[in-house]
Amino acid sequence: MLKSRGVLSILITVLLITVVGVMVGKSNSYEEPEEALHAVEEGLTLIPVKQINEAALFFFIKDDQHIGAAKVKKSIFGWKAGLVSVNPWERERTGEKLNRMFVHGDDLLYGVVRRGDERTVKVGNERAAMLDVTAVLPENKSIEHQWKGLYIWYIEKNLQSHLEIELIHNGDREVIDSMVLKR
Repeated sequence: MLKSRGVLSILITVLLITVVGVMVGKSNSYEEPEEALHAVEEGLTLIPVKQINEAALFFFIKDDQHIGAAKVKKSIFGWKAGLVSVNPWERERTGEKLNRMFVHGDDLLYGVVRRGDERTVKVGNERAAMLDVTAVLPENKSIEHQWKGLYIWYIEKNLQSHLEIELIHNGDREVIDSMVLKR
């Protein structure tokens, strides 16, 4: 009799822990990846980059003074925001060179350049993806005007220290600017 009460107590405890775990999992999950990001950080203008299976990558603008990146993952309960990084950024300082680059976690490096349709960013021996911001922004004339001609370059790879980053003119392959990633 005493033994069956102990087993029953353990079963009830396990059941309660499971119910609480499910409730917590559902409360932090959302139907869409965008909803998960807006729940974590308010005032974001999202720039969707890609969604593959159960993972999505976004860049975002916050208050026109910050740029950031976020990865969102889908669990059995829905979408949950992972690491969200927010960095100060001044649009006016984005010129013809590599002014700043940002690291997100251990595997995402990105920055902003002008005239990305005429240029390539190389990280080590690999070419970074170039994203025309105005082509993927939601319809907002004010933001479109502010971001006209700006491109986000990014690369997803295991980031190592002393990785060379080059901004190259597509026409003559001239190196316009270069930096070294130091971690």
